[in-house]
Amino acid sequence: MAKAQPITIGEMHFRKKGDALVHLKEMLNKYNLEEQVSEELDDTFLRNALTRHPKAQEKIGVGVKHFFVRRSDHGTRCFWVRRYDDSVISFSYKNCV
Repeated sequence: MAKAQPITIGEMHFRKKGDALVHLKEMLNKYNLEEQVSEELDDTFLRNALTRHPKAQEKIGVGVKHFFVRRSDHGTRCFWVRRYDDSVISFSYKNCV
């Protein structure tokens, strides 16, 4: 059995990566489709998580205006970034962990 790997995202510390994934999934599911991520703590957490994404620079682009929830090209719910130039791009929260 693999040893649990603790992870820190921003100011939040998780005992194992799976706990961080659960937190992100719960956050994703608390917002309706097309709803902007409105809670300051959620927005801050997502900004910190996105910096961990393997393609963070590509996803962030000219800068994150805000996050929202929308269906992905595969039909599943996912987080999207609206950049300051009003372009949008999706990202997998799983890739941030």
